[in-house]
Amino acid sequence: MKKIYSFIAILVALSFAACDITRDPFQDLSDEMVFADELGIEAAALGTYALLKTNEFMRPYHFHGEFGGDNIALSGSTTDHLYYMYNYQHTPTNGHLNSLWSTCYKGIVNANKVIDKAQQGTDRMNHVIGEMYYLRAFFYFNLVNIWGRPYNQDPTNNLGVPIVLDAEPDVDNMPPRATVKEVYDLIIEDLTTAAELMSNFKRVDAEYNIYASEQAAKALLSRVYLYMEDNAKAAGFATEVIESNNFALLQGSDYETFPTMVPEKNSEVIFACRALKDEDDYGWYAFGGMYATIDGVGWGEMYASEPYRDLLDENPSDRRHKFIDPQYNDGDTYEITYSYDKSSPAGSRMFKMYDVTLNGENWEYEYNGTQTVMTEDVDGVTKYYITEGEFISGKTYVRLDKKMPVRQGYPKFFVIKCSNQEGQPQLFSPIISRLAEMYLNRAEARAKTGDTDGALEDVNLIRERANIPTYDEVPEGKTIMEIVLDERRLELAFEAHRRYDIFRNGLTLDRRYPGTHDRGANPLLTVPASSARVVDYIPEAQILAQPNLIQNP
Repeated sequence: MKKIYSFIAILVALSFAACDITRDPFQDLSDEMVFADELGIEAAALGTYALLKTNEFMRPYHFHGEFGGDNIALSGSTTDHLYYMYNYQHTPTNGHLNSLWSTCYKGIVNANKVIDKAQQGTDRMNHVIGEMYYLRAFFYFNLVNIWGRPYNQDPTNNLGVPIVLDAEPDVDNMPPRATVKEVYDLIIEDLTTAAELMSNFKRVDAEYNIYASEQAAKALLSRVYLYMEDNAKAAGFATEVIESNNFALLQGSDYETFPTMVPEKNSEVIFACRALKDEDDYGWYAFGGMYATIDGVGWGEMYASEPYRDLLDENPSDRRHKFIDPQYNDGDTYEITYSYDKSSPAGSRMFKMYDVTLNGENWEYEYNGTQTVMTEDVDGVTKYYITEGEFISGKTYVRLDKKMPVRQGYPKFFVIKCSNQEGQPQLFSPIISRLAEMYLNRAEARAKTGDTDGALEDVNLIRERANIPTYDEVPEGKTIMEIVLDERRLELAFEAHRRYDIFRNGLTLDRRYPGTHDRGANPLLTVPASSARVVDYIPEAQILAQPNLIQNP
């Protein structure tokens, strides 16, 4: 009978967790039924995993980390609350963030139940319990990075989020916000425990990187310590993952097409949220749908930004160009494009295009008569420039390419790094950790501790894989940290890292490039790490339900 109950528990837990996350996955089942045996425990654990890939979690998780950075540019305004994560005009009624807060705590409570009810014993059961410690830490890491200030800004006094460790929390007596340091301390404790519990068991290859593992816990520990600026430990855990030899950097065309792979076939993935074909395709409402319209599916409104493309274009052979899909008009017409300073608001920019025709060996365009596009060699790359045109004065570099369609004046540079898994336009299994991040974590940690040679060694592995020149030394006019962060920006773009990488390093987000972040009252074109807008408002619905929560300023 217990085995029958356990099978029912699997079906019910998966159904509730995937389809109705406003409910406790186990509220209609007694603890005796759900936790009757190891199969029931694993069913409960699966319910926690299922929360990760819901749109209530994954869309805002991605929106916050990536849309709050400088790799992207929105081509219009929208009533969708993602707009407020993009333009930093925060609101306490942001529905995406309310869903993220709620789903994280659902996952935390589900993990608490498994940790509380399961009995350590067999290596497999210890592994399942360890997975729950990992997921609990991952949920808290997201919560504290969205609603708590960066760790290097007084973590012992700045507020993070409430710490809930009960399997049956008292909804009428919920804890207040813990400090940022207290939340980070819990995350480290949980991940350390997770790694220990998962150390004596390894799932089969078909499951290994779509469930948490010892190496997934160490990979997240590397990131957590990097955020805390404990560089020795960040580098140490990255090295442990690298030297585990469980993962390998993808090469060549495999790397260029990795978003189309299921994670089990991707040797670089440490942990990913597995999306199932047909079952987990949110179509237009998948977060990849904001980046591209593919086979008629997706909004295609959030494009690769001009500064990101400029950095990428420094090396035309860079394999990472494959993740950007410029849209072109039918036919064989060409144009030049450049951005210029708008009259207002101060610092904002917009695009200007001119049609060009080839006359002999010269490209020509019309502006106060016929003008010629000129060329020069910059570090082995042919660059185009003009000296005459609207809104410019003097030499201005331009992009010369086939004519592109625009949306409200913004050329359509689609991003396809979050789409096309198994041939479905907007299906994708979001990657939480992969091997390239480990090399870049270690490179950053080494750079910050004065190990320039070690940092360049790690950066060069990523650059060599990308098919671009490696460094013998730090180029003149650059610092080793700039080298590392530029490479991190290129490699981890559109994976929900960029916003955090800017602010945790005390940098200023620079939005002085074309995009609709310049619209509305008092737009923020630069956001220093000290700004109040670096952290979001706690959702109003949560404060109404829990009045002891102190709102962020």
